[in-house]
Amino acid sequence: MVREKLNTPAGRKFLLALLTVFLIAVAGVGRVTIIGVVEQYNIPLTAWTTSMFFLQSAMVLVYSTVFTVLLAIPLGIFFLGGSDKH
Repeated sequence: MVREKLNTPAGRKFLLALLTVFLIAVAGVGRVTIIGVVEQYNIPLTAWTTSMFFLQSAMVLVYSTVFTVLLAIPLGIFFLGGSDKH
C-alpha cells in the first residue's frame, strides 16, 4: 500500500520534499557542528585527525536523519493524506 502511494505523483513530491529537508538539515547541522568544534576547542580544520572527521560526519548524518524523520510525519500527511473535498 505504501509503495503504491510512493509511485504516484504525490509520492514523488513527498520523496523530493524529504530529500530537500535532508539536504537542508545536512547543510545546517554540518555548519553548526564544524563551526562549533572550531570555535569551542580552537582546532582549525587543518589540524583535525581522520577520526575527528569521521565522528563529526557521523553526528551530522544522525542528526540530519532524525530531523528528516521528524519532518516526514507532517510532510506525509500533507502529500500522502487523503484528499478532503470540503
